[in-house]
Amino acid sequence: MNLNIGMIGTGSIGLVHLLSLKKIQEDNLLSKHGVNIKIQGVADIDENKLNNLKRNNPYNVEYFTTNPDEIIKDKKINVMYITTPTKFHKDYYIRIAEEGKHIFCEKPLAFSLEDIKEMISVEKKQGVLTQVGLVLRHCPILWKLKQILLENDQTFGMRLSFIFRDAQEWPIGSRIHPSEWRKDPSLAHAGCLFEHSIHDVDTLEYFFGNDSKLSKLFAKIRYVSPLTQKRLEDVATIKFEYEDGFVGNLISIWNKVRMDERRIEIFFEKGYVVLDGYTGFSFKKFEYLIGRKKTRLKLNEIINEYLKEKDLPQITPSTGPYFFENLHFLESIIKEEKPYPGLEIGYKAHEIIELAYQSSRENKILSLN
Repeated sequence: MNLNIGMIGTGSIGLVHLLSLKKIQEDNLLSKHGVNIKIQGVADIDENKLNNLKRNNPYNVEYFTTNPDEIIKDKKINVMYITTPTKFHKDYYIRIAEEGKHIFCEKPLAFSLEDIKEMISVEKKQGVLTQVGLVLRHCPILWKLKQILLENDQTFGMRLSFIFRDAQEWPIGSRIHPSEWRKDPSLAHAGCLFEHSIHDVDTLEYFFGNDSKLSKLFAKIRYVSPLTQKRLEDVATIKFEYEDGFVGNLISIWNKVRMDERRIEIFFEKGYVVLDGYTGFSFKKFEYLIGRKKTRLKLNEIINEYLKEKDLPQITPSTGPYFFENLHFLESIIKEEKPYPGLEIGYKAHEIIELAYQSSRENKILSLN
């Protein structure tokens, strides 16, 4: 069996996926399944980006094109990556699914809940497999945090509150995001909450969604920066309330400070968990306390534990959680299993975000149905 991969979009996130796929190839991580992977074709409407990739062709791409239809219609390709600006996700998704190809679609999924419902309907009709780029669900650090929550559920006692702060440099021509499209509402749709903190909203569902359903939220969203003529939000705060009384706050910020990190604090009746300076790849501090016993965690020990849990060799994935999400996606296709997270999980994150926008517009607490 061969997985012949096509990709539409070669911006920063597209290159991260290509690098992850290259690592999977080089380490022969699919050989145990008797499967080879090949980057068959890459498309981007920006010819300069394609020329830069062509120059050395570090990912051994078979061909490059400025015409995405060439990739979509290529009969050799059976797996597709959609890594374009959000505006194009739904259209490409439907056209690719109708060709019977399995799909990895980056987040956010689309501009509206109705669009995502249409994507889910097409997925079911065509019988294709889909994974959504909510990459933090494949992060060893957050996996370990969730394990701590599960293993100490009784000893922590009652859940009290959480604080989740996410601060990122404006992703417009920055060292992290050199592209410019995120400042255009016609391409990005919305700002820090929609484009970036969809990860945070999804992480809260990952941590807490199985224990008690989110019941209410109240949001305040601001449009401050002149970078986008105040058309995209750069400050969002959301207060969450769960059915068991657990409450907490998410703060999402885009500013001109050179940083990209999160801080998570979770408080219980008999303890706490703190993850500070978390980047997706590393952290400054990760500790938890139960009673009087404090435990501090080390990154290398977490990675080794995660590799053992996933039955992987001792490797150093340079792209961090992106490597693990790509490996999971490809193995799901090989095993003909539903990839994780799928469109339904993506829909839930979008649903919460849309309710937050509504809450801010109406200046009132809203309930989830």
